[in-house]
Amino acid sequence: MNKHWVSLSLLAFLVAGCASNNGSKTLGQLKYSPEREPEAPVEKMNHEQVRAEYEELIDLFEDKQLKEQIERRIADVYMMEGVQDSQNSSDYSKSYYLDAIKSYKEILEKYPNSPDNAEVLYQLAKAYDMEGKQAEALRMLEQLTSRHPYYPNIGEAYFRKGDIYFSAQRYKQAEQAYFAVTQSGAEKFQVNAHYMLGWSRYKQHNYRGSLTSYVYVMKNLFGDASDVATLAKPQQSMVKDSLHSMSLALDKLGGAAAIKTVDGLDNAPYVWLLYETLGDFYLEKELYQESADAFKSYVLEYPRSEKAPNLHKKLVETYEQGGFPTAALEEKATYVAAYGIRSSFPGAKQSLRDDVEPVIKDYLQVLAQHHHATGQDLLASTSADAESPLEGAKKSARKQEAVSSLTLAAGYYQEFIETFPQDPAVDSMRFLKAEVLFQAELYEQAVVDYELVAYQPVGASAEDKAADAGYAAIICYERIVSALKEGSRAARKWQSNAVESMLQFAETFDSDKRSPAVLTSAAEAMFDIDQYQRAIDITQALIANNTNLDKSLKKTAYGIMAHSYIKLEDYAAAEASYASQRDLIASGSDEYTQVSERLATAIYKRAEQLATGEANLEAADHFLKIKSLTPDAEIRATAQYDAVTILLTLEEWERAIPELQELMANYPKHTLAVNFPRQLAFAYEQSEQWALAATAYEHLMNKDSEAEVRREAHFLAATMHEKNKNHAAAADLFKSYAYQYETPFEPRMEARYHLATNYEAMGEEGKKLYWLRRIIDGDRKGGNLRTDRSRWLGAWANMEYGNYFAAEFNKTRLRLPLIKSLPRKNEKLQSALQRYQQAAEYGILEFVTESSYKIGSLYQVFATELRSSPVPSGLSKSDKATYREIIEQQAVPFDDLARDVHTANVSRAWEGEFNPWIEKSFAEMQVLNPIRFAKQEIIVSYGDEIR
Repeated sequence: MNKHWVSLSLLAFLVAGCASNNGSKTLGQLKYSPEREPEAPVEKMNHEQVRAEYEELIDLFEDKQLKEQIERRIADVYMMEGVQDSQNSSDYSKSYYLDAIKSYKEILEKYPNSPDNAEVLYQLAKAYDMEGKQAEALRMLEQLTSRHPYYPNIGEAYFRKGDIYFSAQRYKQAEQAYFAVTQSGAEKFQVNAHYMLGWSRYKQHNYRGSLTSYVYVMKNLFGDASDVATLAKPQQSMVKDSLHSMSLALDKLGGAAAIKTVDGLDNAPYVWLLYETLGDFYLEKELYQESADAFKSYVLEYPRSEKAPNLHKKLVETYEQGGFPTAALEEKATYVAAYGIRSSFPGAKQSLRDDVEPVIKDYLQVLAQHHHATGQDLLASTSADAESPLEGAKKSARKQEAVSSLTLAAGYYQEFIETFPQDPAVDSMRFLKAEVLFQAELYEQAVVDYELVAYQPVGASAEDKAADAGYAAIICYERIVSALKEGSRAARKWQSNAVESMLQFAETFDSDKRSPAVLTSAAEAMFDIDQYQRAIDITQALIANNTNLDKSLKKTAYGIMAHSYIKLEDYAAAEASYASQRDLIASGSDEYTQVSERLATAIYKRAEQLATGEANLEAADHFLKIKSLTPDAEIRATAQYDAVTILLTLEEWERAIPELQELMANYPKHTLAVNFPRQLAFAYEQSEQWALAATAYEHLMNKDSEAEVRREAHFLAATMHEKNKNHAAAADLFKSYAYQYETPFEPRMEARYHLATNYEAMGEEGKKLYWLRRIIDGDRKGGNLRTDRSRWLGAWANMEYGNYFAAEFNKTRLRLPLIKSLPRKNEKLQSALQRYQQAAEYGILEFVTESSYKIGSLYQVFATELRSSPVPSGLSKSDKATYREIIEQQAVPFDDLARDVHTANVSRAWEGEFNPWIEKSFAEMQVLNPIRFAKQEIIVSYGDEIR
């Protein structure tokens, strides 16, 4: 062999082997497999030969670094040989790595500062580890991590340290080592490092810290996945180990409740596995309540999760396994509510999941049967035949409890039917549902299901129960009707349905021995269905063709006939039929009273028909017919009042009044009684019986229940006294009204107006003036409540006040000396003018023109009285003439004022306005200015004009 070639070959091998080892297995498991250059065509050699070749190479080089590498390769060959020998041998007690250890140690001693010592320390630690010398291996790793922090495989070195510490139960140091791995950036060790970090913390009782590490492991293993089956087998194993470890930690933290407190677990796709594992963990230890709590916690926290049904089912099974039947039953009910077709669980309303459907089916039957049996047992305990019969409140409470159980059972039977509509057991379930509803006395619901079983079965599961179901439906109808008011709309509706059910039973089960009795009942109830004319024809023929007909049957026939006429709204015929029926009944009996009520109703309905459209006396007479034929009927007062209403509409006051008096005497507590005295007062008023009307309204004023009616009656009572010329009584009532009712505004103003007019009628001028002032003041302060009427009243009051001062003006005479009488006269004049002017300022034409006329007239009178005033005695003829001239000079301006005012009033006619006051001003102007206003117009025809 060419030694030199061989040496070159080995050198190439040496250089290729200097690469770092990046394996991720433990030191003991790591197989030495250095990277190689493409193999040179060399002869195959054993380890000893390779070492010999390397040893020869040492002497060929002077370079210390290269010599070091060759020596490391020699040590590596020892390491490789140890690995191979250990694998090929079954003697595990033998040492295989002593030579490698010796070589690596010599290299470290010979080259203590070599930068490549990190790899030597790593290999030496591995060799010690393979030899089982953990302490030495740890010492090497400590040197490696402390002296070579930038070693490329530093993360693996820390991981190996952590393993050794953990094996030695030095958990604090193990935690530090594993934590160093997580910070090293060595990605391929991260998951394992966090896993072991979790265990290290757990061993130190740092359970929350351990969970943080396990969360990291789970997150990295699962990613977005949520099921273990989607992971590779090694990952599945780590997930299971992690879940078990997390369960241990959670148990220490209080169980399932602690899961929500762990960061990173909320809404994690795999979190269901943790709840399930924890539940299984407790279940294995027979801690049933803790196990149930774990499953239940997930269901409550993630109710819409696709995993919720499965964990909920495990919750039920846990309770059953642990011997908690009540809790298991409650959770079955919760399961149905959460995932059944009535739930909001995703997709449940469309169709149940394959894994949910059989569970729902089983639970529904179990729940229905349980509550059915419970309800029956509870009902039995309320029976008089029970061993310890219950009474009073206890019995009532027990019965209510039974009804609740039976109602629950019915609900579960119904949900089974809705969930599995094509299931062969649907009819049986429906029959059982009807039975529990019947036992719960919920007849309206029971009858529906009985009839479906009897007449519309889905299959044959309840075929033998069909006739019983049909007959049970009829019993339901009877009990429904018996609980309703006889003759009520609801009773008639259910009776009609009962007849249809009876007829269907007789047709479907014609051979059943109960059919004849059912048909008899249907015939007696025929009048309650829509074939009223047929019922009339049958009963009329029955009476006509059977002269010796049993009195009881005849009475019933008339009753059916009358009811049918009522249905057809032929109230006159119904009245005759009820009268005939009543003739067959002993007077004074309860039955006689009942038929009388029906007779009254028929008469009333006939009267209503007559009253349709315009009011007429025939309708009123028909209403009053009730009080003569059925005086004790409940509807008598209503009918009599309806008659009164018509009579009042027709202004038949004299007929209406005694009816109202009778109603007030006989029915003081009737619901309509409040209207009787009101209408009586109105009738008195309309018939102009003022004194009686006043008394009636005073009664309402004091006694009526409604404040507004009392107020209006107060005003009307005063008005009636006024119309009856009893001004004192009227004034008293108007005055008390004005003081008592500040609102409404308008009637209060009217009361003041009537007070003024009534005091005027009584000649009490001072009181009239007081109320005139109140009218003026009331309108002035009315603000936005003022109306056209209140303004008119204000103007009127000022006008009346002006008239008063005008009268005072006219009463005041000009006497000598004028210097004393003239100011008094002028004062009255100015007061009158001021009031007239205030009246005119309201802008109401009526008072504007009246004020103008009266102001002008006052000026005229004043001018006239000035001229006719007495002349002082003792004056000479010349002085008298001078005096008259002076007086004339004083009077002329008043003539001018009079003309101006009258002219202004007359000018309104030229603007299209005219009334008596304008006309009076015109007449005055004919006297004051005859040239202009007293001309006679000459009308000349066009023909005369042409000629």
